[in-house]
Amino acid sequence: MATYLGEKLHTNVQLPAILPGARGAALLWQGAAAATGLVLGAGQVYGGAAPFGLAFTMVCPPLYLFAAAGGVLISSLAFQPAVLGVKVIAALTATVAVRRLLQDKPNTKNAGIWAGCLALALVQAAVLFFAGGYVDLSQAAATGTTALLAAGSAWLMRRFPYREPRGLCLWLAIAAACLQRCARGPLAPGLAVAAAAGLCAAFAGTLEETAVVSITLAAAITAASPNLCYAALAVALGSLAAACLYPGERLRCAGVFAAGCVLGALAAPDAAGVLPLFVAGAVGLGAALAVPGAWLRVVFPPPAPPVQTQGLSGAARRLAGVADTLSDIADTVNAVCTRQMPPKGENFDFVVEHIARTTCQTCTRRSRCWVRGYATAMDGLYQLKPMLESRGRVEVEDLPGQLSVCIHPADLCTAANHGYRLWRSRRQTRARASMLRTALTEQYSAMAGALAQLAGKLGQAGLPDPRREEKVAQLFAGLGLDALECSVTSDLAGRLTAAVTIARTRFTEEEIKALTAEVSRICRRDMDLPEVTHCRTVTMLTFGERPLFTATFGTAGRPAKGQNVSGDALDCFCDTSGRAQLLLCDGMGTGRAAAVDGQMAARLTGQLLRAGFAAESAARLVNVALGLKSAEQESGATLDLLTVDLYTGRAGLFKAGAAPSFLVRGGLPRMLEGASLPMGVLESLVGRSTTFALDSGDWVVLVSDGALTDGTEWLTQQLQLCARLGHTPQQAAETIADAAARRAGEKQDDITVAVFALGKAG
Repeated sequence: MATYLGEKLHTNVQLPAILPGARGAALLWQGAAAATGLVLGAGQVYGGAAPFGLAFTMVCPPLYLFAAAGGVLISSLAFQPAVLGVKVIAALTATVAVRRLLQDKPNTKNAGIWAGCLALALVQAAVLFFAGGYVDLSQAAATGTTALLAAGSAWLMRRFPYREPRGLCLWLAIAAACLQRCARGPLAPGLAVAAAAGLCAAFAGTLEETAVVSITLAAAITAASPNLCYAALAVALGSLAAACLYPGERLRCAGVFAAGCVLGALAAPDAAGVLPLFVAGAVGLGAALAVPGAWLRVVFPPPAPPVQTQGLSGAARRLAGVADTLSDIADTVNAVCTRQMPPKGENFDFVVEHIARTTCQTCTRRSRCWVRGYATAMDGLYQLKPMLESRGRVEVEDLPGQLSVCIHPADLCTAANHGYRLWRSRRQTRARASMLRTALTEQYSAMAGALAQLAGKLGQAGLPDPRREEKVAQLFAGLGLDALECSVTSDLAGRLTAAVTIARTRFTEEEIKALTAEVSRICRRDMDLPEVTHCRTVTMLTFGERPLFTATFGTAGRPAKGQNVSGDALDCFCDTSGRAQLLLCDGMGTGRAAAVDGQMAARLTGQLLRAGFAAESAARLVNVALGLKSAEQESGATLDLLTVDLYTGRAGLFKAGAAPSFLVRGGLPRMLEGASLPMGVLESLVGRSTTFALDSGDWVVLVSDGALTDGTEWLTQQLQLCARLGHTPQQAAETIADAAARRAGEKQDDITVAVFALGKAG
């Protein structure tokens, strides 16, 4: 018996002995194996590695070995570069031979993998030997990457059968990467597959599967076509947004996905780069809409409603698994990109070689310049570098004295100018691909960290209170709402939380207040209004203990002189976890461009914070978004984020390029600083965090840099005066904003003042 991706195949049965029609079915399977080998053999990743066809041959069942190898052989000859194709064919031959010879031997299932990788190494060594010591780094890197990825892919194909969700995701990623080789014009078939798969998962209403499928396929598209990194990210985030906002609702999911693709077009390198994203998105959307719902439920079965208290911990484990997967993807991409040797042409040697190949190769005085006068010629050619970098070209009169013996000066200048243009284009292309790849991996890492934090919070074990659980369940049963799940727990700090899951129900504001009063009476705690979550067929109500402190906000803003809009943006709220959030974003510059950056940063950060993300994780995700937006034009935004735990009074201040803030305690202000760079400037965000304790009556004041045009001393005096006069936070914010505008005069920049005051709960 043999196993093919989890299916048992009887390889020792003769065809005539099988049921009628089996011969035709067997031939059909042989054709499928050959077609699979043909498709996988044509795929390329990381600019020249072709591992998937070889990997498929390493693990396919012995019955279909020759058919699969034949498909890979044809595609290697037809679609791969000549040198790489010969190497793959040699490895293919070794794999087939070893597997055929050892197919009846025990403990030899990995022999084909070892044989293929060893054959690639030997062929590469032979190429180096016959090349007389000349090393083509790009070919060597492609060969090494092919061997490593072939071994890894073969292990994954055997480890995860295609009938399992993880195996299906793996094969979809490989198929998407291989289909990118068939891209023609604006049509990117691999990207279309990624869009269709992500949307199908969103249509099925499975957020976790959508996250894994979308991000895995985005990584595959990035590996196959780095220039489509922006499009892969747009498709992945569009699918995730659809699954988060409207799971299971096809038309609304389609609308959210389309909006995500439109926003992703902001990261396109040029106007022509938008077309592949829109075409692939349209094709994928149409294909996903055509898939019957019954098929989706088979591939992505809906999650069962929670019926026991252990369901939350199970969800936490699954969320932690998704976080680990994202982290592994980021680490894998970074490791492969780090180990991959740089392609030929990364330094000025490329220009020198181009001149020697095009001008000196056929010159009659070649031996005089490159043998007897080698050092002089190289010195003269390298002196052309600063002139080319400053002016972009050289003329005959610019040639240094070391090149005065050249009998073809005009041809030399022409070759130097052409070689420099090629070199500069290669450097720019690689820098762009590196930036997009870094942005994508940073996105994976930030999302992994955020999901891990959420999983940690969900998985925190609380001390159950069975007596109160029974009473709360009886309360809802008396109202005709049987509790599918009911839990009352206290955390390590003694705070009580009551969570009730019932059949999907809508409540009015008065009913919510009445329920809160009854739950408070039963629990003998002052409970806050619940967080109400509707999830498909159930409604979850989470009652938390009312915090010990209250939060009061005061805000005021003034646009820059001569501008109608401000580049500053504010957001303040208290979430259901008992945290007060105050954030201030200042877009770089003034006017509408700064307003777009500031509003975008504030809106995205606020949404992530409301979803439960920590400050640093939210800032990292927004930094990636701003970095992609600023690829073509300089943009960015500062971030000033204050987070206060209303149960304990502990405060955290996160700064990314923001102006100093102020803490007012007992009427005496002191400055809080944190030197760092704004978001959207660097690929990785470097912020500064500060923690401190607050008490009732304390103020924290956040200001934009426009309020500090005349320094900080006057502001501390003004804060002291406002505290002495007993101003409310709103009065203090208005007073400081007006004073800053008067002091700035004609130099007035965008001015924003936000005051947070901590009070004692009544």
